[in-house]
Amino acid sequence: MPAARAAHTLKVTDTGHLHYLHSSGSLLLEEGSATGTVPGNLKVRFNVGATVTAKFTLYPRNGGSISGHAEGKLHSSGRYASFGGTMSVKAGSGRYSHAHGHGGFYGVIDRETYALTVQTTGTFSY
Repeated sequence: MPAARAAHTLKVTDTGHLHYLHSSGSLLLEEGSATGTVPGNLKVRFNVGATVTAKFTLYPRNGGSISGHAEGKLHSSGRYASFGGTMSVKAGSGRYSHAHGHGGFYGVIDRETYALTVQTTGTFSY
């Protein structure tokens, strides 16, 4: 019988600095680095409209992956538009298998370069 694994719970604050890869209509594909509680490489599919939705996968430096989705309201103000809403962690792999949790999702998009800065805060378990 396999040994039971104790659950770990983390309070996180991470910031992603993303750059544009390509787009199709309002869908943007972005990647970059994440710094904070769980640093690593981040890949995100953003759909930008009155509501911003995102599907993300974080590849932490210590291995595995953490995936989920986020949704927020877009606040437009010229070249730079901010957004804010909620984020849910739904899955993971490696040491983060069974990852789940929730928190806040905030950021700014540069409408000329499509560069994004995203911050997530919250709690997740794995």
